[in-house]
Amino acid sequence: MATRPAQPTADTARARTGGPLLWLHAPPPEECAAAAELIRQLTDERPDLSVLLTQEDEGPSWSAGFTDLPPPHHAPAPREGTRAATAFVDQWRPDLAVFYPATLPTVAATQAHSQGTALFLITRDLPESWRHRWRIGTGLTRRMLRRFDRLFAQTRDSAGQLRAMGLPRWQITPCGPLSEGSAVLGCSDAERDALAMLIAGRPTWLAACTQRAEDPVAVAAHSAVIRQAHRLLLILVPDEPARGPDLAQRLRTEGWDVALRSDEEEPEAETQIYIADTEGEMGLWLRLAPVSFLGGTLGANAGPDPYAAAALGSAILHGPATGAHARHYLRLGAANATRTVRDEQTMAAALAELLAPDRAATMARAAWEVSTEGTAATERVTRRMLEALDLAKAG
Repeated sequence: MATRPAQPTADTARARTGGPLLWLHAPPPEECAAAAELIRQLTDERPDLSVLLTQEDEGPSWSAGFTDLPPPHHAPAPREGTRAATAFVDQWRPDLAVFYPATLPTVAATQAHSQGTALFLITRDLPESWRHRWRIGTGLTRRMLRRFDRLFAQTRDSAGQLRAMGLPRWQITPCGPLSEGSAVLGCSDAERDALAMLIAGRPTWLAACTQRAEDPVAVAAHSAVIRQAHRLLLILVPDEPARGPDLAQRLRTEGWDVALRSDEEEPEAETQIYIADTEGEMGLWLRLAPVSFLGGTLGANAGPDPYAAAALGSAILHGPATGAHARHYLRLGAANATRTVRDEQTMAAALAELLAPDRAATMARAAWEVSTEGTAATERVTRRMLEALDLAKAG
């Protein structure tokens, strides 16, 4: 059974960088990606900012969504008693605190406010207990919320509900959904330019992070479409780069003209399949291919986040097994920004259609808009939090 991290000592808390500390408490599962993106933007602006994550639920992966950020502090959630909450706040002395309605630790938040912490609430929907004007405790909640610097309402309904509670309009900031992250994968501009010249306008598509069972499906779809588009190039990125040499050898045995990235080979005019079996270059391949099949989705519920491809303007094909990034696939699908394929026939049909530049561009535009949705809202929240830090420093 998983255990919570041990409570750090006061010396541990004081050992943080010396810069400001943001306390993020118990984001609901549906808010974790947006919370991680918010922290990412804040730390980009303030590299000296430390982060304290607390969570009510025990579990081995409660902070898994924050693993790509600078290492945060972890602590158990403060208990809802005045003595425990005061000790927690005295220990950590947060400069900013971000809460969510369903998990709001009212006593600890009150104590933090009394010591000068700027409090922020991010809400998509209010708990039922907050919505009834005459229910016992609603007045206490209202007085508690008046201590907050800002109440960020992600929906029109939640903004109206906050106003109905009697909270002042200046305190409520309608912001819309926050960004869940669409950080653009980088690449070498020189490498991109060189490969683009080699490809020289050839129709190109990408099969990214394909698992062993998906390789032949992508190759069969390529075989079907290349009969009409004779210069079509497939960039094939296996999920395990170490599989590259064997995969290349097998495809050559089947009669394909193959180039292997790890052997420093380049896609020549005759190359039909380019096996990109190197680490950390997905941003390069996504820039070169206007259409991408994202592997791990034909049955394994694995594969990359589709927002990475969407942010680089790729039309996206994927299988039905999207459990690894289900929310992102649902949003992209609702915007007609992806196509679901199930086998080599459906993959070939979708690929043939999307080789028409206007079709691919329409899908890619829709995907980009979905992947960047909420960017302005997150920037607005970030800006207000940074202003609060500056005001506290000036004071």
